[in-house]
Amino acid sequence: MHLDEYRFLVNGRIPVTKVHGEPRPRRAVVVLHGLGASAEVNLGELRALAHAGFSAVGVDAPHHGRRYDGWLDELPSLQDATSHERFLSLLREAIPEVSEVIDHLAAEGHGPVGLLGVSMGAYTALDAARADARVGATVSVLGSPDWAPVRGAPTATAREWMREAPVHEPAALARAPLLFLNAGRDTVVPPEAAREFARTHAARGVEYVEYPESEHLLRPDDWFDLWARAVAFLDAHL
Repeated sequence: MHLDEYRFLVNGRIPVTKVHGEPRPRRAVVVLHGLGASAEVNLGELRALAHAGFSAVGVDAPHHGRRYDGWLDELPSLQDATSHERFLSLLREAIPEVSEVIDHLAAEGHGPVGLLGVSMGAYTALDAARADARVGATVSVLGSPDWAPVRGAPTATAREWMREAPVHEPAALARAPLLFLNAGRDTVVPPEAAREFARTHAARGVEYVEYPESEHLLRPDDWFDLWARAVAFLDAHL
């Protein structure tokens, strides 16, 4: 299948990489990358989604990819509490932009629209799905619905922001099909919160798959299985 690739700005500031075949417009998946990555890092996944019949739309998060401004460079040197607060501030910048991208896709006639996020992108996708009822299905890869820090106590500001986490609005988060894909040995994004949310809300149709031998960087075989499950889930629900 011949694929077309486009790079442009949504609303003059949000860099997007769009990959699709014909005919178009078609159902779409917005792909949200991990911390320190970019839409271009996920280009292989965007092409795979396009081959599966979607318009695949990668978005550079604030301070990432074509929006690099040095903001990320100091994160490794920060204390845990400060780093966690900065991470939440980044999420709060990124989440509303997902709806702007959906606005753009809707104006072009695309639909339905799903979300797929990886790590930081999964946090973004989960809260965007909570906030925007137009999202038809969500796949969270190595993400969590809870914004609690992995280590230590949060700052006062972070504690306030943690109240915005989608775990606190389960009906909104699970209004459309939702799949969590997590790694059992992940210490960057421990799987417990996603596992518990899926267990508690299984009756709403929330699904959960865990790869017990993988860490945050999944084993290759687990990644291939995970990706096949993600595409099949989106194909079934969009």
